[in-house]
Amino acid sequence: MAPSNWQLIASDNTLAFYQPQLDADNGKEVCQPLLQALEASVLEWQQDADMMTWLIDFEGTRLMLKAAHYTQSVWLEALDEEGDEVITFLRRWWTRHLPL
Repeated sequence: MAPSNWQLIASDNTLAFYQPQLDADNGKEVCQPLLQALEASVLEWQQDADMMTWLIDFEGTRLMLKAAHYTQSVWLEALDEEGDEVITFLRRWWTRHLPL
C-alpha cells in the first residue's frame, strides 16, 4: 500500500512527490516508507548540502531516488530506457494504490 502522506505530483515522464515532513536532517527516515512500499533496496546513498540521493534497485532495475528539502520534494529518475518504463509502471501503480 502506498504511504498516505505522499502527494503525487507527476507528469508524463516523472514520478515526483510533495513530502511536507522532509527537512535537511530526516531524509532517510522520511523516505523509508516509500522504499518499503516499493519494496526497493538502497545500493548507495549520498547527502549533499541541499539534496539527498539514493541509487536504488527496484525488481532488478536501478533508479535514482532524489529528495530536495528546500522544495520538500522527492522523485524517481530513470538511468536508462528500461528505467523509463519502470517509472511509468510505478506511476500507474501508485495512482491505483493510493490510500482512501
